[in-house]
Amino acid sequence: MKYLLISVLTALLLSANVLALRGQQVTPQDVYSCFRALNVSDLPFLINAYDKGFKDRRITPSMALTLCQRLAQSAAPIGLREGVLRVIGLALIEELPVTMLVDKALEGLAKGVALEAINDELAQRKATLSEVKALFAHKGIRISLTIRFGAVTLELTLEAVDAAITEAARALEDYVRAGQRIEDATAIKATVQRYLASNRAIPVTLVSFIEQIVSAPEWAQLAQNVANRLKK
Repeated sequence: MKYLLISVLTALLLSANVLALRGQQVTPQDVYSCFRALNVSDLPFLINAYDKGFKDRRITPSMALTLCQRLAQSAAPIGLREGVLRVIGLALIEELPVTMLVDKALEGLAKGVALEAINDELAQRKATLSEVKALFAHKGIRISLTIRFGAVTLELTLEAVDAAITEAARALEDYVRAGQRIEDATAIKATVQRYLASNRAIPVTLVSFIEQIVSAPEWAQLAQNVANRLKK
């Protein structure tokens, strides 16, 4: 029995390693082949957009292929399925982080949400990501910025800035979609800061810096923008 258990565990570990290796072997060409198989109408745009995303390290071929394959399983019209890929492609061209968009698309597909609704939500969340990025840029929060707090020096990386944009946008979207009070600027800022602090990819120094330089009314304005988009 002992040897049987060891054999089973070994087989499971080997299977996991094989799957991991297969995941690492996904290439951009695999993704583009999936786009072709979907018979999308604007293949050159999607290839250019996702190629930029791969090079910028904002999306991996494995993530993109998983999304494409899930869309291939949908019975919705190709225009709606291509719409999902297009919104994310536009975000990649605009150099926005797309993890939240991919996650929401996969979540919606898994739950059987109508593609029209998924496309609408992705467009709304993309707008929020863009507004957060613009706010951060206005405040000087961008890649290679050096932040100094006493003896602590931090040079911002792509991963840190993108994660901060993502979490702030996610916090605003979740806050508004949960029906919480748009008028409570203090609560909105607290929610954003909580989301930022929960992501380990965001240095504590950056979380503190954002808390100092972005005011509650500024976060509240972005939350109001989210609410306005949801009304349309």
